[in-house]
Amino acid sequence: MNIAIIDTGITEEATYSNCKVKHFSMSGKELVNKYQKPVDDHGTECFKELMESAGNVELQILDLNILEDKGNLEVESIIRAIEKAIEERVDLINISLGVMDYSKEMYDVCDKAVCNNIVVVSAASHTNTISFPADFNNVICVKVDQSQTEKIKKVDDSTLSVSMRDFIMEGDGIFDFSSSSLASARLCGYFSGEFAYRPLDDKYKILSHKYGISLYSGADSYSILLKESSLQRVLQDNRVAVVVYPSSMLNKSDNSFFHKNIIAYFDHKAGKFYSIRDNRETKDFDLILIINTSYNDMAIPEDIKRNYKGYEVFCVGNFLNVDGNKDLQTIDMYKSTELSVLDRPVIAIAGLCSGLGKWDVQLSLLKKMKEDGLEIGAVSNNPIGLLYDINVFAFPNKLKFPDVVYSINRFMYLYEINRDIDAWLVNIGGAIDQINMLNTYNFGKFMDAYLSAANIDIVLLCINPSVDIDFLKLEVAYLYKHGVEKVIFVLSHNDINATTMDYKDGLQTYYVDEKKYNLAFEYLKENMEEMIFGVRDIENGRLYDYIIEILS
Repeated sequence: MNIAIIDTGITEEATYSNCKVKHFSMSGKELVNKYQKPVDDHGTECFKELMESAGNVELQILDLNILEDKGNLEVESIIRAIEKAIEERVDLINISLGVMDYSKEMYDVCDKAVCNNIVVVSAASHTNTISFPADFNNVICVKVDQSQTEKIKKVDDSTLSVSMRDFIMEGDGIFDFSSSSLASARLCGYFSGEFAYRPLDDKYKILSHKYGISLYSGADSYSILLKESSLQRVLQDNRVAVVVYPSSMLNKSDNSFFHKNIIAYFDHKAGKFYSIRDNRETKDFDLILIINTSYNDMAIPEDIKRNYKGYEVFCVGNFLNVDGNKDLQTIDMYKSTELSVLDRPVIAIAGLCSGLGKWDVQLSLLKKMKEDGLEIGAVSNNPIGLLYDINVFAFPNKLKFPDVVYSINRFMYLYEINRDIDAWLVNIGGAIDQINMLNTYNFGKFMDAYLSAANIDIVLLCINPSVDIDFLKLEVAYLYKHGVEKVIFVLSHNDINATTMDYKDGLQTYYVDEKKYNLAFEYLKENMEEMIFGVRDIENGRLYDYIIEILS
């Protein structure tokens, strides 16, 4: 761990076995690599406090003595010191001092540090007056609260308080035991332990998860909170009865796995709603959610309109004269101008075309992951995902690059900050590439956007039995070229109906017999290097076990 201490300097006599110190001091307006005897003990005491709270962590300390020759503290000196810390690629910056004058240049350099994944910690004013950089919203401000029992407690989105009850100053110290200067140093020591044992994790995500710290960036000062669609709020606040088309989609669903507020389902034969809990007829719900998973537009069923007049109805999917998809999440809800690093492994489910069982693969894997206690960030464009508390996005018919890349990345980054997840399971709508002039599937650009935005680790590629091997090899090579670590084939039992190649409404598929399916499986096995899994492998958990083995 590399830590910069911007202060009044550290004396050469202060040494620790687990620490090396590199000294810098002011020469004119610049910081140069030379030791200058400190004018007081402030910086040394902060250094000692940091080391004591860090424990046995191996540290490299950058001592930045910023006092001018006359002992004055200048704004420009703080700015130069932060720039030097960025240049030296430190992990943490402790600033146990401050000035009352606002400086845009100081704010910007703090922002630059944050963008370089450097955590900036600064002591609040002892007299409760404004103090910079502590009061910037991109810096962690440290206060002291002797009444708290916790070592660290959140005050607000950018402020933490530290208990200093145990602090005893040796000798004739000049500080009160409640000094925020020493509290700031102590906090940096605590942080060094947190970061040292999780070196690959984003530091600000660690702080967000553990302490609720939510800093803002000056370059793009948007909130780091997740947005909710209107349907997410509806599901959160109401007891919901669902109607699913085609009905077979609901028949093969596991309702024990449903969103907690989905309490009833529609039986198409009986024309009535039944409780999920006990299968008794019921009208005891707040609203009706109708989901159409097919590609064909449908009208709201007359029997529901007639028999359930008093209920509010939400329609999601393809409907006549109803734009229910506006209630879903959309990519443009997460506009951004920069890319952020994602920490969690990303498993993407893609297909050579639609109708090859991507949803079945996602649902099966998600269920097994949750049964094993894993927290998963699940994303889909299939509206039936609402039943399972999956993040469902309206499929973008028009893609604008690079906006769509930034938006996908921003959503996933914010989700990682706000949810403590183990992995991503993303069902990428459409197809990996265009089929022909009529079935373009956005020319595969939605897949391209995810490849650029999410650093995909594993692609589960759903393929049809009659797939052309040469075409398949080109698609696989393209995925590896874009950084995918592992491509796994999932052979669908559905094949493309060649007579529908020119259908404007999309390709149609049909179920192949076991003989044709097994022949296709063996042919792929002989001609491709990638692992191939069939429908039974999804059902019996073999695919899931293989994925867990890879991630482990």
